[in-house]
Amino acid sequence: MAMPLAQVPRKIRHYLPSALKQFVVLLLILFTIDTLVMSFLPLVAKGCNYAWLTMLDGTLLILFGGPFIWSSIVSPLRGVAFTAASHAENLLDNLADGVVSFGHDGRIVSGNPAAERMFGYGVEELVGMGIEQLLAGREAEGGYFPFTTLTTCEREECRISYGVAGVRRDGTRFPVDLSVSRVLVEGAWTFIGIVRDMTERVESDARLHETNERLHALIQASPHAIIAMDRGGNVSLWNRAAEQIFGWRAEEVVGRPYPAIPEARREEYAVLKGKVLGGGIFTDQEVQRQCRDGSLITASVSSAPTFDASGSVTGIMTIISDITTRKQDEQNLVLLKRAIESTLNGVIITDVTGTDNPIIYVNPAFERMTGFGVHEVLGQNPRFLRGDDRDQVELKKLAQTLQEHRDGYFVLRNYRKDGSLFWNELFIAPVRDRDGAVTNYIGVMNDITEHRRYEEQLVYQATHDPLTGLPNRNLLQDRLAQALALEAFRRRTPLCVMFLDLDNFKKVNDTLGHTVGDMLLKAVANRLRNCVRGGDTVARLGGDEFIVVLPNVREVQDVVIVAKKILDVFATPLQLMGHEIYITASIGIAIFPTDGETVDALLKNADAAMYHAKEQGKNNYQFYSEEMNTRVFERLALETSLHRAVKQQEFLLHYQPRVDLRTGRVSGVEALVRWNHPEMGLVSPARFIPLAEETGLIVPLGEWVLRTACSQNRLWQEAGLPPLRVAVNLSARQFRQENLIEMVAAVLADTGLDPRWLELELTESLVMQQAERSADVLRQLAAMGIEVAIDDFGTGYSSLSYLKRFPIGNLKIDQSFVRDLCRDADDATLVRTIITMAHGLGMKTIAEGVETLEQMDFLCRHGCEEMQGYYFSRPVSAEDFALLLREGKELDLRRYADADPNAAGTCLMGKEVRCCAGNCP
Repeated sequence: MAMPLAQVPRKIRHYLPSALKQFVVLLLILFTIDTLVMSFLPLVAKGCNYAWLTMLDGTLLILFGGPFIWSSIVSPLRGVAFTAASHAENLLDNLADGVVSFGHDGRIVSGNPAAERMFGYGVEELVGMGIEQLLAGREAEGGYFPFTTLTTCEREECRISYGVAGVRRDGTRFPVDLSVSRVLVEGAWTFIGIVRDMTERVESDARLHETNERLHALIQASPHAIIAMDRGGNVSLWNRAAEQIFGWRAEEVVGRPYPAIPEARREEYAVLKGKVLGGGIFTDQEVQRQCRDGSLITASVSSAPTFDASGSVTGIMTIISDITTRKQDEQNLVLLKRAIESTLNGVIITDVTGTDNPIIYVNPAFERMTGFGVHEVLGQNPRFLRGDDRDQVELKKLAQTLQEHRDGYFVLRNYRKDGSLFWNELFIAPVRDRDGAVTNYIGVMNDITEHRRYEEQLVYQATHDPLTGLPNRNLLQDRLAQALALEAFRRRTPLCVMFLDLDNFKKVNDTLGHTVGDMLLKAVANRLRNCVRGGDTVARLGGDEFIVVLPNVREVQDVVIVAKKILDVFATPLQLMGHEIYITASIGIAIFPTDGETVDALLKNADAAMYHAKEQGKNNYQFYSEEMNTRVFERLALETSLHRAVKQQEFLLHYQPRVDLRTGRVSGVEALVRWNHPEMGLVSPARFIPLAEETGLIVPLGEWVLRTACSQNRLWQEAGLPPLRVAVNLSARQFRQENLIEMVAAVLADTGLDPRWLELELTESLVMQQAERSADVLRQLAAMGIEVAIDDFGTGYSSLSYLKRFPIGNLKIDQSFVRDLCRDADDATLVRTIITMAHGLGMKTIAEGVETLEQMDFLCRHGCEEMQGYYFSRPVSAEDFALLLREGKELDLRRYADADPNAAGTCLMGKEVRCCAGNCP
């Protein structure tokens, strides 16, 4: 069945001439030839019958019309057919896809060169092969493709396409895309299959898939948020980093508007979005974005548009980095840099990876500290700072530290640009990379030159007495230990330790003040230096105690010479602040090795010998003996017992009455402390009071005495006894207490004693110390109603200008003057002067230690108001004193009156008495 012209493919149909034109040409040819034949035939064949003429007409028509029809119609049509066939052949030969035709039975009829190359068969081999030998389809019916689909197709044009596997001649398979069409040729259906090798396509798809997978993995693994949006701002991509940074999950935001824009930043966002949608790009734009929890972060945003195939912008691709921490780190780095630039410590950084560990950074403090500019030190090894001073122990430690790649601390002698020395306190620390390898060293320098000088001063102060400049106890022990090692243990040469204590130095302090006392100590130190050799040591232990160490002593006589020399230098008085001061010293001597072989033993035994010298009248020297230790141990035992006595209140008070020399009656009482030792019995105050002063126990002891005396006086008054003023001594330590007034007030309040029945006694030396402060304290006591008395008057130093300013009621004449006033004209004169002076200042006088009638007679004659002493009563217990008051014991002055009316003088009672030892005026 011929294919209608209308069904001829368009690509072939345009080669054919016009059908109308060919038809017209054919009619013209036939008409022309037939006309010519019919015109000439009668002329040629006259007489012929009609049948012959008809045959002749047909023959001529064929003879004459054939060539014209061939040249005008057939030949052009053959040309067209040949051209179309050539084009088809060329097309099939040059087609990249394989083309095979096969019949209904599946046998291949033909195949183009591409099919031959694709399957590896020649054309002769292909023809007659079964199509199933070339194709193995996944979807095939009957093993390769569904014939039934084509054979049962009711449409004239049926075509199926599907993917199958091609089988090459060598058996290898490859993916192909098969398109099969059914064509009716000469009344039979012919199948034409176009086979496209999809190997490259499949591989390309695989590569594309792999690329897409990698891109997806890269996007998901990226530490930066990667977000894609369409033109409307709806999110189409939201990776894991975006989830972590902002807090929204992908399924919560994909297909929805971008949610991370703070309200205050929407206008800014709109501008940036419009820029990108307009084809623009921006990178590393710092913006603020909002997280799901409402917190704000600082983000670095880079955005670019996405385009479709036509080049139109379809959306935005954005990469966001959370730089909040980085910004904070940058701020911290700025602060750190400013701190390094501003610090007073020099900072130096070196590069370990460079040649010879060169300097790569120094701060301004380094420049100020060393005098070198940055340009002068960069690239150099820091060792240039040490100059030629290589003999430093710390340099070896530094080299070892650098070799071991660890931290280190060193003190080095370095030199500035001008050559001056400075002490460099250097801290170094290695900087390591991620692999732990040291890449740099950081050094922090501190100029400790002044600190070093200060340390030297501190060492000097720690080893020397600040007042005299002499070695102190620490340096003394060190030098003595060295002397024992060098001079004694090696050579067994004797060594002498002298323990020197100034006699009565406390009185100088108490009377002339501490300033004069300090000047005296300095003068003594200078004199001692001049008494010894250059290799000898003179040290001050503290207070008024000095040590002299004489190494390499050949004979004991050498020690005696030095001791006498020291005592002799004290014979010359000292001129200090207008005062001529005589001072003496007591010296104790211990000799190594006989008196001890250690530092402590020699010092202890020399100290014992010094105390023995004190006991021998002072101003002498004594060599140590074993018996001296016994006395020292006794003193230590007494001190220990004294501490226990204060805690356990082993003390008691005795009371000595004071008598009014005008009436003979008891006018007051003085409280005197006694120590009732559990083993030694009553201990004399002369033994424990000085010790209590030295140890500071006098403060709690004195408060106990005051409280007990006030309480007892209150008890006597409550018992109906006449009220009397009780006198209590205040020690120097008590008087210097800041809370003295508060303590006295508290005692009076606790005991309920009226202040007017309390008298506080102080020594004149005590009140003259810090006279202004003393006057203030005394005025406060007087304002409370307390009587103030000066005890032991005449034994110390007094300034009458101060004395008259003090609110003092009584002056107590020391018993040392009363004791000999009837035998010593000087004492008598001194007592008369004290009484007269006291009266002139409006004060009463009280004589202490009155033991004889003559003493009482003298005091009475010269107007002394009161006396106390054994002549009337010894100190007695509180019970005995109460009994004395109840019995009304008095001093009967009338029975001492002399019968001689011419006896010179009368007592204050108007009765004549005898003069004592001719001392009456």
